[in-house]
Amino acid sequence: DLHTIDVRWTNLCNLACVYCSPEFSSKWANELNVKIETPSEKQQADFQQYIYKHAKQLKHVYLAGGEPLLMKENLELLEKLNPDVNLRINTNLSKVNTGVFDAVCRFKNVHWTISVETVEEEFEYIRFGGQWVDFLDNLNTIRKLDHKISFNMLWFLLNYDTVFGCVDYLKGLGFHNNSFVIGALLEPDYLNIRHLPESVLNLLKIKLESRINEQPGYLLEDSYHNMLHYIEQPIEKNLTASFEKLAVMDQRRGVDSSKIFTELYKLKEGK
Repeated sequence: DLHTIDVRWTNLCNLACVYCSPEFSSKWANELNVKIETPSEKQQADFQQYIYKHAKQLKHVYLAGGEPLLMKENLELLEKLNPDVNLRINTNLSKVNTGVFDAVCRFKNVHWTISVETVEEEFEYIRFGGQWVDFLDNLNTIRKLDHKISFNMLWFLLNYDTVFGCVDYLKGLGFHNNSFVIGALLEPDYLNIRHLPESVLNLLKIKLESRINEQPGYLLEDSYHNMLHYIEQPIEKNLTASFEKLAVMDQRRGVDSSKIFTELYKLKEGK
């Protein structure tokens, strides 16, 4: 019997987050003019038929992408599910005025996994195409639902210090310490946090140890321990290459990371 599915119908997405790729974002694919190999129409139809045939017996459904709230296939799937199913939605929360969102709201066992790792202008650079104000409005919308909310946060070169401010901001809104899962970004390599100078990493270790000593508990404390362990691992540093890659992306997108991530760029200047 089929009880659990993880469905990512396409790479359809309205954002091009800096660490993402064409495989998981149609906006990235368009930006780089890359064509992604996809299943044939028959393969897709056969897959849909198989899922829909077993839809009523499903107990756990994980919707990701791309951006699942934009995928029309999810609307059709949701209409066929048992109302008691456990839904998990991995979303950038950029749009809630969709039919898929309305359909999700009719379920009671929903766990929102929201991608966010910093705030304001840094948020809009990292999550290219997104708007911080829209994100907050949409977060307020789902908070009114009786659903579980978690934050999936990536830690890397651009938010090496501001990820902590993002956690504090969201905690200030009333979110529990068990709502935060922070993991170090592994790819692309040029955004790896371990390219930072040892002096900066040592300051991050001190900050992490201080936060761990506060004993926040739950997933947040687990995240801090994992982060501390990660930056202690060796790497062949090449921060110069990181800045070169950022410059290429900035030029392509018509943005200027140096005006947003000022503390990071002081390291480039040797300050």
